[in-house]
Amino acid sequence: MRVSPLRVGAIAAGLIVAMTGLSTTASAASSVPGVTSKTITIGFIGNLTGVASSTFFDSVGGIQARIALQNADGGVNGRKLIVITKNDTSSPTTDQSVAQELVNAGVFGVVGDSSFLFSGAKTLQQAGVPVTGAAFDGPEWGQKPYTNMFSYIPVTETPFNGRVSNYDFWGSFMKSVGITKIAGLAYGISPSAKAAIATTLASANQHGIPTCYADNSVPFGGVDFTADGLAIRSAGCNGVVMALVDSSDVAVAQALKNGGVKAKPFLSGTGYDQAVASNPSSMTALEGGYADATVNFTTPNSATQGMLAALKKYDKQYHGGVPDFGTTVAYLATDLMIKGMQAAGKNLTQSGFISAMYNKVKSYNAGGILASSNTYSLKTFGTLDMLPKTACTYWIGIQNGKYVTANGGKPGCGGLVSAPTP
Repeated sequence: MRVSPLRVGAIAAGLIVAMTGLSTTASAASSVPGVTSKTITIGFIGNLTGVASSTFFDSVGGIQARIALQNADGGVNGRKLIVITKNDTSSPTTDQSVAQELVNAGVFGVVGDSSFLFSGAKTLQQAGVPVTGAAFDGPEWGQKPYTNMFSYIPVTETPFNGRVSNYDFWGSFMKSVGITKIAGLAYGISPSAKAAIATTLASANQHGIPTCYADNSVPFGGVDFTADGLAIRSAGCNGVVMALVDSSDVAVAQALKNGGVKAKPFLSGTGYDQAVASNPSSMTALEGGYADATVNFTTPNSATQGMLAALKKYDKQYHGGVPDFGTTVAYLATDLMIKGMQAAGKNLTQSGFISAMYNKVKSYNAGGILASSNTYSLKTFGTLDMLPKTACTYWIGIQNGKYVTANGGKPGCGGLVSAPTP
């Protein structure tokens, strides 16, 4: 529950404006949380420390860069953007606490870049706070009553009628690179990770690639995969798909090599970033593997080059190359937040933002950065029909210690495939 929203929102906005040296004229009494005549305050929740930090430790730079770029262009409808950053320490308990802190601070919206946002989601939903992020954060994306949450990629892995869905670009690509038996690894605490693996294996099965081994009980952030490596070798698998963070991705790949397992690692979302690329031992472990990527940073198009230029100019932690995964998520989730605020117009309200996302934005691909577009429909919300009929991803290979485009540099696309909710 939100405590005294008018008072808390006004005090928080007034303190933030004062600290930035901006005028508070006619703004402190705003009835809209986080919104004054000159500023809009949003919150950010990330895994800056803890077991998920190998992927998200520098994610703040992503939101800071996108905000700085927007502010340099005059802000949103004349209002400058301000961010309050919260670290949930990769803890569900802390995530819930910091979500409440942001509600109490009176933020307009929240950019979520945390593997544990499922814990704070209810607090944000009950307060009517718009949330943008990526669909890996938990099953709340796309489920009623969480109509306040928006993902820049389709909300796959969300259960509908006891089944979870994904797109069938996995199986076709695996078959094209010679996979004949596939294993899957997922964190036990993460419903979305388990769903991602279940649907990826279903996609492989649909293309005639049987499942040889599955472990849905990996400890979050775990790095000991000796037993899994032995089981994968015994089962004769020649491919392993993972829904893990960077530290676990590398540990799995190393365990396979240590055990003499000739199985290609397939990284689901993570693993394609500078934190991995700048570590020779990590790249050696992942040699011969592949990552799916919503953005192609290896041979970027003009829209993606613009994103990289913004990071280089405004993110002090970015020094070139492929942005870290958490940074990419933060940048794009912030871009989606800005898109929704622009669509809502000058008389900005939280309910107006949510309405604009469903009635005005409808389709989003970050101005051409993403491999395909996501759609937003309140009419079909909470059903399988809310997902695009097809979606695409880029494929990136790891060869000779470098990232290279696979599939001829073209996105791989596919229709929906489903599996029982794990």
